[in-house]
Formats: sequence, C-alpha cells, structure tokens
Amino acid sequence: MRTVLARLIQLVLVLLAVTLVVFVLTQIAPGDAARLRLGPRASPEAVSELRHQLGLDRSLPHQYLDYVTRVLHGDFGTSIDGQSVSDIIGRRIGDTLWLLLGTLVLAVTTSLVLAWTAAWFRDRPVDHVIRLGVLLALFLPAFWVGFLLIRLVAIPTGWFPVADLGSSPAELLRSLVLPSVTGAIILTPVLVRSLRSSLIDVLDSEYIAVARSLGVGGPTLIVRHVLRNALGPVLTLLALNVGYLFFGVVILEATFNIAGLGSALVEASAKRDVYTVQGITLLFATGVVLANILGETAVSLLDPRTART
Repeated sequence: MRTVLARLIQLVLVLLAVTLVVFVLTQIAPGDAARLRLGPRASPEAVSELRHQLGLDRSLPHQYLDYVTRVLHGDFGTSIDGQSVSDIIGRRIGDTLWLLLGTLVLAVTTSLVLAWTAAWFRDRPVDHVIRLGVLLALFLPAFWVGFLLIRLVAIPTGWFPVADLGSSPAELLRSLVLPSVTGAIILTPVLVRSLRSSLIDVLDSEYIAVARSLGVGGPTLIVRHVLRNALGPVLTLLALNVGYLFFGVVILEATFNIAGLGSALVEASAKRDVYTVQGITLLFATGVVLANILGETAVSLLDPRTART
C-alpha cells in the first residue's frame, strides 16, 4: 500500500508537470486561437471580444490556473468548429481504446510464445529463425507494414475492413485484425528480445536447478519460478512501449482510416485547433504516465525487493 500511495503521489505531480508542458507548448505555437476560430476576415473588435471571453487577455499564470481548473472539471475547452473538446474525446476514445487493447493482447501473446520457444531451444535453428525475424521486424515502419497488409491481404481477400470499426462485435473483431497485427509487428520484436534474455538467465540460474532436483516441474516451475522472475524487466519495457503506443495509434488510425483520437489529433493539427490538440495531447500524456506507474507497481508486486529499493 505504501508503494501504491507513493505511485499515486507521483502520478499527481507528473500530471501537473504534463499540464504545464502542454500549456506552454500551446502558448508558443503559431496562430491566435480567437483569430483561428473567427476566421481571417473577422474584425479586430470581434477578435478582441472573443479573446476576452476565452480569457486569453489575462496573464499566463491566470490562464494556466484556469486551464488546470477546467481540466479537473473535465472541460478541455471548445474546438475551432465550436464543438466541446470533451465531447470529441468522448466520441472517439472508444475506437482508440479498442485498437490499443487489440494490439497489446496480440503483441503480449505472440511475444510470450516466441520468447519462450527461442529460450527453450536456444542456439538451435528455431532460435536463430526467431532472432532473425525479430531483427528484421525492428526496422519495419508501421505505416509501411499497414500499407502492405492492406494491399496484400485486405483488398485481395475482402475479409478485413480497412476503414472505421464495425458496430457489431463480429465487425469490430474483423476491423481490428489488421491494425492490431500492424501494431503488434512493431511492438513484439522489442519484447521478444528482452523476454528471451530474461528467460535464459532464469533457466540457467541455480534456484531453477534446485527446484528441478526437488521434483518441481511442469506448470508450477514455469509460472511460479521462471515467468515470475523473468517478467520484471519485460514489464518495465512493456510499460515504456505502451506509452509509445499511445502516440503510435496516430499512425495506425491514419493508415487504416479509423476515427479515433489519433485521427482527431491529426485533423486538429492541420486546422491549428489549439484546444483540441491540447486536450488529446494531455490525455495521451496521462496514458503514458499511467502505463509507466502501473508497470512499476506490477514489478513491485512480482518482486517486493524492488519496492523497498
């Protein structure tokens, strides 16, 4: 509980720092939010009035405090089109979460299978094949992998939609296949390399030899002794890559034409929609921080010694 409380305090402090960074970046970005919303033909008086309504004529400390207060109440401002940014996020966050979940499930499952196979048959042909495939996958750009899957799989077969996510469960699963495979191909190589090394170290350790000599084997040996001790470094790496994946969905959604938060961020950036960019960036940054804190907490639960250090 002490560790969890420390992580929660850390979360609050980091999120405050994130809000400050996002606020500063939007302040130094080119363009005037009031002018962009009213258009280039608006009179100076109208622009000045809107700036006053938005609080843009106040000092930066006052603007930042207003911003933090609004965010704490779930108000991320109004987009350049007059829509509530909170409503935009609410409509689009579902597709992004489904995409993240599908990618993580596929990447973690594939990584466990490949890493365990490579570690168990290390320095044999199957290990060399897996390591070569992982090495090649490290250099594959996500958009290029997605484009190949669309051209070579989706279009010829017609099995997998490449635009939007379906409304029914069956359509949703079919729509998630190719984007999730694309994300998993990018994420899996990093996890496989780390997990293979950890598994080999654990399998060669003295306590595993002692456990085997005492007759411990099968699922008990694998789950309680091997995986539990090998997963610590991999969970930390997974948390870092989940943080990367929050911004990687921008590429996945653009490639497969999914109307999630990534697509909304691209559209808002093209229109210089400051408040929408600010809200989505803050949400993604929060996801990155939460992923890292959850990863550290999971490692502490697996190995209490890390919590004490």
